[in-house]
Amino acid sequence: MEPVIETLVLSGTWLYADEIEKEVHVIKSNFKPGSGDYEDPLEIQDDQYGEFYDIRTGKYPDGRPAYGGTYATQSEAMEYAAKVCPSLKWILNVKST
Repeated sequence: MEPVIETLVLSGTWLYADEIEKEVHVIKSNFKPGSGDYEDPLEIQDDQYGEFYDIRTGKYPDGRPAYGGTYATQSEAMEYAAKVCPSLKWILNVKST
């Protein structure tokens, strides 16, 4: 089993309820957890190692799990974050990977 490696790629802020500033982060990881459900297809059921991008909300790092799924590209993760955090403003330069 490989160690899980996470790298902060991009951070931003958004307004919750139009008044409370919250953080959102795109994290690059070498690990995607599986569902563990035997009825799911293997690509969903089993843990995977590779290159993935997660969304984290709140302070980072804080030990909380990813929020909003795991994505194959940074762009997909950013698109999801923009949908669920409509006032999102990125505060670090985007790193293309």
